[in-house]
Amino acid sequence: MSPDSEVPAYVSPDWLNDLNHQVASAADRWGLRVGDRLGTGNTSRVFACEDSVHRPVVLKLAPPEMRPDLEAAALDLWRGEGAVRLLDYAPDLRALLLERLVPGTPPPSGQDEESVAQIAATLVAVQSAPVPAEHDFPSLDAFLDTWVQWNRGWIDEGAAGADLLDTACEVGKRLARTATASVVLHGDFIDKNLLLSDRGYVAIDPIPRVGDPCSDVGFYASYHPPAGRTAARGRGFARALGLEPECCARWAAVWAVGEACETWRADSDELQAWINGPEAAELLEL
Repeated sequence: MSPDSEVPAYVSPDWLNDLNHQVASAADRWGLRVGDRLGTGNTSRVFACEDSVHRPVVLKLAPPEMRPDLEAAALDLWRGEGAVRLLDYAPDLRALLLERLVPGTPPPSGQDEESVAQIAATLVAVQSAPVPAEHDFPSLDAFLDTWVQWNRGWIDEGAAGADLLDTACEVGKRLARTATASVVLHGDFIDKNLLLSDRGYVAIDPIPRVGDPCSDVGFYASYHPPAGRTAARGRGFARALGLEPECCARWAAVWAVGEACETWRADSDELQAWINGPEAAELLEL
């Protein structure tokens, strides 16, 4: 799928057709000089900008299906503690004005212990914010249904995760319903959403929901290569945070099923083999 011309099946193409107008409107409202596009994501568009006093900032426009209002609410809740700072939000344009992170590089691949040591404080900061008494964040339980729908929209031919989505969803729901703690989760805590700044690694692009803190750990473990260490990575990260290692490993297996619905990863063969192997099968037992 070309990130420059398409959006996922669950996003209306009308949003992409109106994007130039939204960019121009946001630039006019905030006095921005819009520069190059950042990243190659399909669901949102992000641009390097300068504001009226030549401060480097980032403009992010997201389709309504991605609930940018919830992203803005989470960033406002975190207020720069472990996450990128939200400078302003325009609900009518679904546009977020964000601080620019420098150098903005993700954690290194592999090197599990080193990577976890670098990002542990980030996740602690994000998950330490109190859950608001009133909020619109979905529950982790409810989000799992959305997650299945998203994954069914981008399954690659022969991908091993496709046949395990329903099982993974049920395992996730059981984990969510039996959790002993509930936090505002980042929801997409993975390498490409962790960028180095003067505050250390900072999380961007949350898909927030409320639920088991082990879920974010498992999400990271399922994405960070190599795939063969998915469960071990989840357990190691859990120990660094004082969370239940086996719960985090099970969440890692749940989210790895979604990862294994596609084959783009450099370690895809290893991922497909792991998700079909005995360790994943044990973690995904109902």
